[in-house]
Amino acid sequence: MYLAYVDDSGDSKHGTTLTALLVEPQHWAGLLDAWLTGRREVHQQFGVRKHAELHATALYKGRGRFCETAEQEKRFGTGLRAATGRIVLSHLSRFDEFHVLTVGSQVVSKPTLYAMFVAHLEDWAAATDTRLMIFYDGQQGLPRRGVDPTPQERAELWDRAVRDATPYRQVHRGLDITSRRVVEDVIMQDSRYSQLIQAVDLIAYGAYQHHRQHHPEIWGADVKPVADAIRAYMTTKAHWVHAEDSGGVAWLPA
Repeated sequence: MYLAYVDDSGDSKHGTTLTALLVEPQHWAGLLDAWLTGRREVHQQFGVRKHAELHATALYKGRGRFCETAEQEKRFGTGLRAATGRIVLSHLSRFDEFHVLTVGSQVVSKPTLYAMFVAHLEDWAAATDTRLMIFYDGQQGLPRRGVDPTPQERAELWDRAVRDATPYRQVHRGLDITSRRVVEDVIMQDSRYSQLIQAVDLIAYGAYQHHRQHHPEIWGADVKPVADAIRAYMTTKAHWVHAEDSGGVAWLPA
């Protein structure tokens, strides 16, 4: 049995990638501890708040506030942001017991690609004689920290979370119950509250940037790939399910 922490990356015109961070339940604590070791290091070195969401787009594009003090934040420029990504993924990658599986396609509809992704995961699980439970980055109906919504606002948050998850839940419920390897409905996990969703967000973004760098015929050459995200992603290559010569990405036909 594996827990699969999943996030997507890509763009709205050319395609999408989906990445799963796969770990068996008995190794979950070790994987989380490896990630938190990296979090502690960037906190000690750069002042990155322990509970700050490490969102790849914000981190690498100079957006958002990550540090505890204004002085630390002022120093937290491109170089330290790049180092943060490398440090946390390097610590994660020193833990042996996990896999990284990425697929991509020119399909831009996330629910459509998600169905293809789940089929791919089912094939992998069948080949390795295991089963999977999927945790996907998305709304859980929870308010932001420090916000006290009204009962009506809480109900609206919950309704939106349920509605947004519907296409993904339908993919799971369309699987053959007699043979399916992906168990239960998809479980949405808000990256603000999940350390391992944040980890897979950094990996997914790096996988997309790496594939973009090597396949401008797919993604276009108008946007320069984010080299710092690629360098951080490369620290995980010993864990890639798919071949290193493909950048760890299985490209699926649209």
